[in-house]
Amino acid sequence: MNTLTYEPAGLMLKYRRQEPGLCFTEWLLVAALAVAYLFSMSSPIFGIQLQISSIKHLPMILLAPALALHCLGVFINRSHIDAAGIFRVTWSLVLMACLVITGSLVARQALGVVETFLTLGVYLLLLPIFAAVPARHIDAVPWAKAVTVLWIGAGLAGLVGESARFAGDGGLLHEIEFIVASAFFLMFYVVRSVPMKVIALLLMIVAAGLNQKLTGYILTIAALLYMLVAWGWARSGPRWRGFYISLAGTTVVGVVCALVLGYFEFRAVLPTGNPEVRLQQYEQAMRQFFASPIWGSAYLEGSGEVFIENARALNIPTHSDVLDMLKHGGVIAFSLFFWAYWRIFRVLSRAIVVSRQHHLLHAFFSGLRFFQFGALVTFSLNPLLLKGPFQIVICSSLGLGVGLALMTLRNPPAPRP
Repeated sequence: MNTLTYEPAGLMLKYRRQEPGLCFTEWLLVAALAVAYLFSMSSPIFGIQLQISSIKHLPMILLAPALALHCLGVFINRSHIDAAGIFRVTWSLVLMACLVITGSLVARQALGVVETFLTLGVYLLLLPIFAAVPARHIDAVPWAKAVTVLWIGAGLAGLVGESARFAGDGGLLHEIEFIVASAFFLMFYVVRSVPMKVIALLLMIVAAGLNQKLTGYILTIAALLYMLVAWGWARSGPRWRGFYISLAGTTVVGVVCALVLGYFEFRAVLPTGNPEVRLQQYEQAMRQFFASPIWGSAYLEGSGEVFIENARALNIPTHSDVLDMLKHGGVIAFSLFFWAYWRIFRVLSRAIVVSRQHHLLHAFFSGLRFFQFGALVTFSLNPLLLKGPFQIVICSSLGLGVGLALMTLRNPPAPRP
C-alpha cells in the first residue's frame, strides 16, 4: 500500500511505501517457529522429549528453506537491511559461533568426538540472520503482533502442559518456564483492562505453582518485582525520581536477601534440582576452567561429562551453559557471548524508551527484555543451548528483537496509547 504525503516546506509530494502485514514467506517463518515452540514444550505436553529425540532437528529443517526463501525475496526486492547496526550488536556472537563451529568440526573429524558443540555454534548464527528478517517493513508493528500472538499462545500451551504434573509425570518443566513466565509478563503489558491484567498475573503465578521448580519461582518473583517498581516509577514525579531509585533499589535488595535466607531456612521442603549431581559437575567444570582459563578446551572435547552413579557411568551435559562456555571456551568465548548479550539488552532498553508512547511496541520490547533475562537464568542453571528447538526459540526471538528495535530507533513510532 502506498500513501501520499505532503511536505509544505519543500512543496513536494512523495509516495511512501507501507507494508500493512506479514507476507507469505514471513508467515512460513512464523509457522516454523511455532513448530520449534511445540518441540521445546513437548515434554510436559506430550510426555516425549522431542527436543532430544531423533527428530530434534526437524524445526531447523523446516525453518532453513523458509529463511532461504524469505532472504531471497528480501534481496530481490532490495529491501533495506541495517547491516551496520546488526553487526555492531552481534559481531562478537558471530565470532563465538565461528570459534565453536571450528573446534567442534575438528573434534568430530580429527579426534572422533561424537557429542560436540556443533549445534550450539550453528544455531547461534540464527540470531543475526533473524535480525535481518523484518527488512521489508518500515515499522515493527506487524512482526510485534505476530510474535505476541505466537508467544502468548505458547505460554498457554505450556501452562496446559504444566498441569500434567498433577495427573502424572510433568516432564522437564524447569526448562520451559522462561517461555511461560515471559508470555504472561507480555500479556500483562499488552492488555489494557484491569481484569485482564489480573488474569495475566494469576496465570503467571499459577504456572509457577504448577511448575514446582526454583527456576519458575525465581522468574515469577523477578517479574512481580519489575511490575511493582515500574508501576511506582510511572507514578513518581521528576523531583522524586532520585529518592524513588534509592527506595526501589533498597527494597529489591532486601527482598532478594530475604528470599535467599528463606531458601536456606526452608530448603528441605523446596525443590532441590538434584544438587549432588549439579554441584559435582559445577566443581569439575570450574577445575577444567582454571586449568585453561583463556580458551578452555577450544571446543575440542565432547559436550557431556562422565558421572558415576550406582556403579554406572552416565554421560550427561553440565547443568549450566554458562559454565560450559568457561570450561570449553574460556574467557574468550564467555566474553564474546556476554558482550553480545549486553549489547542486545542495551538496544532493547533503548527501544523501550523510544516506544513508550506506543502501547503495543512498548509492551513487546518490555516483554522481550524480560524474556532475555529469563533465558539467561534458565540456561545458567540448565543445558538449554545444546537443544536445537530451544536455541531456535531464543535466537529467533532475540534476533527479531534486535532487528525490530533498530527499526524503531531509526523510525520512532507515532504515539498510539
